Amino acid sequence: MNDALSGQLCARWTIPAYAQDMLWLTGNDGTAARVEGGKGLFTLAAPAEVLTLRWGGEDGAPLTQIRWQVDSLEWDGAVRLGGFIDAMHITTIAQLPAPIVVLTVGGQPLKPGVRPFSGAGERKRTPYPVPAFGDGIDDEVSEGVTTWIAFEDDAALTLAQDALVSKLRVYMYGRLAEQKTGLHELFALPITLEGMSLFAP
Repeated sequence: MNDALSGQLCARWTIPAYAQDMLWLTGNDGTAARVEGGKGLFTLAAPAEVLTLRWGGEDGAPLTQIRWQVDSLEWDGAVRLGGFIDAMHITTIAQLPAPIVVLTVGGQPLKPGVRPFSGAGERKRTPYPVPAFGDGIDDEVSEGVTTWIAFEDDAALTLAQDALVSKLRVYMYGRLAEQKTGLHELFALPITLEGMSLFAP
């Protein structure tokens, strides 16, 4: 598969069974390809430097953006979006050990390489940049709606509530839920929340 059109989405990680027929890759030029199987095999109609991974179809909700690499795009289930929290729902579900919160987010994908802070490897690259919401999102991609799941004691939920009430912009970092969690039996699109950046108005 050593060419500019064919490859696989994942190398070490395996796409959960519930998601294997739900993922698509699109380029900014309209290139679209469904990914297939546990490793997400695909063939594009035209080369693309950056691809948007989508849920449910070629016009589905964006999940993240990935830079083109030969053979494998090395996706590990990460979901990275910027946008607004439109709704928050808390509930108790018998199958789960504690109450959970479901966040409905309207957002666009973060550009590849966007991170919430400068890492240790960038220590000598001063001055450190101040994150700016608009710099990190691909505003040429249409907004999509996604659902994010967290247990009620998750520290990020305090930020989520502030963002909802004050209509503040956020970056959302999470992961497509693993099959073994059983969340796919409860939610159409189960993304587990791992981190959040909140931006001033």
